[in-house]
Amino acid sequence: MKTHIEINRANLLHNLKVFKEITKKKVMFVVKANAYGHGLSEIIEISKALPYVDYYAVDSVSEALSIHSRQQKKPVLILGWSDPAELTELIANGFETVIPSTEQVQLIREIAKKLKRKALVHLKIETGTNRLGLEPGKVIKLLRNFPDPQLELKGIYSHFANIEDTTDPTFAQQQLALFNQVLKHVPAARTLKHFSSSASSLLFPETFFDIVRVGISAYGYWPSKQTHALYLEKNQKKIFFKPVLSWHAKAAQIKQIKKGSAIGYGLTYRTYNKVKIIVVPVGYYDGYDRKLSNISQVLVNGVKAPVRGRVCMNMFMVDVSHVKNVKIGDRVTILGEENHERIDADMLAELTGTINYEILARINPLIPRFIV
Repeated sequence: MKTHIEINRANLLHNLKVFKEITKKKVMFVVKANAYGHGLSEIIEISKALPYVDYYAVDSVSEALSIHSRQQKKPVLILGWSDPAELTELIANGFETVIPSTEQVQLIREIAKKLKRKALVHLKIETGTNRLGLEPGKVIKLLRNFPDPQLELKGIYSHFANIEDTTDPTFAQQQLALFNQVLKHVPAARTLKHFSSSASSLLFPETFFDIVRVGISAYGYWPSKQTHALYLEKNQKKIFFKPVLSWHAKAAQIKQIKKGSAIGYGLTYRTYNKVKIIVVPVGYYDGYDRKLSNISQVLVNGVKAPVRGRVCMNMFMVDVSHVKNVKIGDRVTILGEENHERIDADMLAELTGTINYEILARINPLIPRFIV
């Protein structure tokens, strides 16, 4: 195959274990967006037997069904919005769902009544992110209705708006204070309380509550440079995350290019001397961003080599003039480590002006993935 992805079992195990040891709490493993681009099937296959995962969190009922087909022991919470058809399916399958609005409350009640079963719900408190979520006063009013004949209250939660991109926790503390005010009205001690993301799980024990939600760092990346810096400031003990995903391709063609020749669309790169290039059969359709044109690098047989010309839909070109003995079919590492050299999602994110989350989540789900 011309390109594939490898998912490292040991690295995922290591990262999840870090959070168990730090928080001493249950872990809700966030596997939405095709497990942050890693491959939902492969990640579930590894994690379903791990003692470090107690819950799964996804965005949609289709993701929940995919998990359900592979394991039926651990509960699944759907964090995203669902339409009536999706609500019917998730309630029928016993998945847990967010209640983000008063309109959704009534809809869920009606569907649960028709199905003659209780819907398993988590109330989401709007504390400052202004996405899905109920204002604190509306949550308190709803809580007075429990126990409810159609709804079983499984959890209550919120989400931080400014916990990663700053070393100033002021806004996060304001959100936490709002959350704690609402918790005084929660009727059942068995209701799961959760707020903590990867960043807050690393920095603020007061956010842990009953279970911590872990996303990006389970896959081997710090949520941000600021999170890393603040962690080092607050803790003497260093921790390390190990990237779970590596992305590889093969050299499809080798060309000798004359001095002054253009490479790729738009003639955006011209050679200053005679060069040797390879064509890599991966492009922006596969998730390799077009903004990486002329500025990124890959590893060719363990040697860093620069991307030349614009990234195309299904291929890009690389200067391998300095790489010895390159042959068609040789390994090209797009993300990963080889021969003590490394290309990671943080590096590509910095080049494209985005975050490591996006670099990973946008990798085409059709690329074959293998557990190693």
